[in-house]
Amino acid sequence: MMTQSQALATLASEDPDAAGDAKAALSWLAGDEGLGTISLLRLQEFLWYALPVKWPMTTTAQVGVARALGRVFMLAGLDRYAGVCSSAGTEKIITSYADGHEEGIAAYTEAIDASNAAPPDTDLLAWGSVMGQQERSAYDACAAALELAFAAGELAAGARGWRIKRTELVNRWLTGPAPDGSDTWLSRISAERIEAWARGRSAERAKLARTLIPRLLEPPAVPDDPLPTLHWLLDHAADGLRLTARHYIAPALVNEAVDAFGWRDKLVGSLRTELDVYPLHTLRGMTQDDMRAIRRSHASLVLTKMGKLMVIDPAVRWHIGTAALIGPDDGPLPDFCVAVREAALMLLLTGGPASYDELTTALAEMHSIEGWGGGRGASTPSGLASSVRTELYNLRHRLWALRLLGTDRGSGALLSLTETGTSAALSALLARALRPRHHMDPG
Repeated sequence: MMTQSQALATLASEDPDAAGDAKAALSWLAGDEGLGTISLLRLQEFLWYALPVKWPMTTTAQVGVARALGRVFMLAGLDRYAGVCSSAGTEKIITSYADGHEEGIAAYTEAIDASNAAPPDTDLLAWGSVMGQQERSAYDACAAALELAFAAGELAAGARGWRIKRTELVNRWLTGPAPDGSDTWLSRISAERIEAWARGRSAERAKLARTLIPRLLEPPAVPDDPLPTLHWLLDHAADGLRLTARHYIAPALVNEAVDAFGWRDKLVGSLRTELDVYPLHTLRGMTQDDMRAIRRSHASLVLTKMGKLMVIDPAVRWHIGTAALIGPDDGPLPDFCVAVREAALMLLLTGGPASYDELTTALAEMHSIEGWGGGRGASTPSGLASSVRTELYNLRHRLWALRLLGTDRGSGALLSLTETGTSAALSALLARALRPRHHMDPG
């Protein structure tokens, strides 16, 4: 078994050009830290992504770099790594990029998943494809721990229950002490994500977010019976909630909800159909579209896997339900609706109840600075203000549907939060801050 220097010297005597390629690849992989810092995952990411995407050379030359690197690993006694470098699978992935970037990325992703070298998502953390320094360090360290567990026989791919054991190992790693022992990897990742979120897209949004960081780091406890309207809908869907011929909630259940949640005194009309009771219609839409907790099956609403978990676990119901106040957002830029709802909750939490005119003015100015230019197609200041006000009413309906909206009739036309609503708003913003990132921060 040779050292890195000895292996490179031996390769140089065999093929000087290959030795140069291998030395450059090792510098990319490990810098001055040596072979001992290279993990299987890091090697795979280099061979299957960095080399074909970031090294400006022909496909044939890239395959040559992989083989040269494999020869160094072989000389150093790292047979498993050498095998990855010289495998037909690696050559196939590298050459797949010649058919297009998307084809190459698809091949890379499939190979990473099949290798089991990458830490999986768990109930504690979903990894982002764009990571901060702390998250990347945790990801690499966790990958190394998994590699060691496979090498030691603690994990065996395909063995009974091995995926559960792998998940448990990742969770132990995340909740165990980080290298300096001061905190956990999970807390470091959470703090890093909150800090990244707080930078925002404008100075005003960042200022609001930073004001809220202390409250997000110590969020209120989950209520004993969180979000009772949501609980009611999920309970009915658990038994198969029958719908009308037009796929609306039946009048008998509409009447039950109106009486149970005090909506009769706040609405006008017969209140017999789902569309007569806007908070109920909003609740169904959020639960079906944003939370993905129910789905329509023929003429009934039934629970999804997520919905079943929300029925069983109040904490899950609270976190998923409150996150829906802002809504999902997986794009490279926030959806306009999501951006407005997020900023509106920040304003309410930092400034207290406010009129719709006050909120519209503040939010329109913020989103104009951020370059939205009108949200849903409006291209004038008045159009932007109109789009913002529409989303404020959307937020109001969501708060009302979950019984989080302040109801002080003497305060005038103000948008306000109940005490539970304040906790829910913080929970929604925390979910927004902690979500995994899959795109670089804009601006």
